[in-house]
Amino acid sequence: MGTVNFRHRMAVALCVLLALSGCTATRPPDAPAAVLEVVAPGVEVTTRDLGAATAPTPEVHFLSNLYELSPSGPLPSSATATATVRLRNPVPEGDVVVVATRQASTAEWEYLPATIAQDRASVSFTTDHFSEFALLGFDLGKAIDAFKRDFVDGLTGNLTQTADRPTCDNDQRARGDGYSITSDSGDALLWCLGADNAGHRVLKVTNNRRYPLLASHGGLDVIDNAIDWGQLSSLSRVIAGDKAVIAPSGTVAFNADLAPGTSARITTEADAIGQSLYALQTGVTALVQILTRFGAGSGVKAVDTFNKMLQSQSCLGSLGKGSGGMIAGCLDAKQIMDTFGYKGLLLAPVMVAGPIVAFFNSQWNAIVDQFNGNSIYRIEVAREKPAMSLSTFAGQWMGHTRSLTITADGRATEHVGSGCCNPVIDLTFTLSDPQWSPAEATATVTVTSVQLHDWSRSDPAPKVGQMATIKLADGIITEPLAGATYCDHAKQLAGVCGA
Repeated sequence: MGTVNFRHRMAVALCVLLALSGCTATRPPDAPAAVLEVVAPGVEVTTRDLGAATAPTPEVHFLSNLYELSPSGPLPSSATATATVRLRNPVPEGDVVVVATRQASTAEWEYLPATIAQDRASVSFTTDHFSEFALLGFDLGKAIDAFKRDFVDGLTGNLTQTADRPTCDNDQRARGDGYSITSDSGDALLWCLGADNAGHRVLKVTNNRRYPLLASHGGLDVIDNAIDWGQLSSLSRVIAGDKAVIAPSGTVAFNADLAPGTSARITTEADAIGQSLYALQTGVTALVQILTRFGAGSGVKAVDTFNKMLQSQSCLGSLGKGSGGMIAGCLDAKQIMDTFGYKGLLLAPVMVAGPIVAFFNSQWNAIVDQFNGNSIYRIEVAREKPAMSLSTFAGQWMGHTRSLTITADGRATEHVGSGCCNPVIDLTFTLSDPQWSPAEATATVTVTSVQLHDWSRSDPAPKVGQMATIKLADGIITEPLAGATYCDHAKQLAGVCGA
């Protein structure tokens, strides 16, 4: 020990003497790693050793000191520099190495690819700018194990999203006029049935799972789906049939207006594309958790990353094609770099590793089973076919400066005016022979009295004994004798039967 200290003191003294005599001292052979060479054509490079850098988290470690290359900033035009770092100890087998770089000590680390020499004793990289650089390594095996744990935890953890139940206006009124709604007893979907001011039925459905659900909705058109990835035209083309993608905690609104005697159903169930979306989101979440462990997760959200992946044609084309398609189309090295940018350098080695491919294959049955067992849900909206009688037409029907009153036994009184105060015609008639079709109800009317006031139409005025067919469809009566339409209360509020 005394000999080592003596040699060290002699080396220091020699450095001092050399410095005083105008020479530059060299680093002792047992010093930390140093930048041996920086090749930057046309640029005069200055290298400064800033000492040991502190790793962002215990999951990663620096293999070299931190070095500052000057002049700081982008290199001129399209020039690049090549730097080689000679390591005191070879890179451990199984370690992945990237170059961590930042503009200043307060800036966030960014990453560049690195090339490890065959003897693993030196690492090279290229850069188009000068700033601070260090070699950052992590144990690939441990990263793979972490991904597997996070992925399995995503499959076996609590599947229920903390979603709020949707709210609907006029929910009691929505169940009138023969409407009813039933659903499964599970909790995959939360829903409500309401009516808007125009009287249209609206069914709102919220995904209560942590992964996207695909919903078939034949007979119910989508009104609103603010965070529906299915609105991407490319994804819509991939999804076969009439389906909507409902994001976790996302709400989709459907038009639930039905003709009497019909029904429509929302169904989420086992689906190859849905299983792929489930696996992809679980995998993306695990990748983001790895970034967080590596200290690079700032500003990265799993849902945004998932959405970005779905905009890739290669990823879209892999949906529904099993685990191999998922790895090749969505989670290969190129896709990882396209999605995560420079942070993808920390993730790509994990996803392209053989154990991960085998892991995905082994987990696919679990993904399918989990999806099948927890994604099935059905909601059915129905409207009963009313018993046909004259009372179907009974009520107070309104229009602009006109009114029609029909009693339950089929006696009708009609008044049609012009402007605010000028009557045109008053009629009474009776209804008979009510009929029903899926689109409308009809009845035969027979005129019993006519009082003309200011009939100025070109066609003949109605006469006592004249017969015609009156129609009722979607809250609107069409009466051909006076050529007028009449609305129920909801349609009148919507202004359908205006002037």
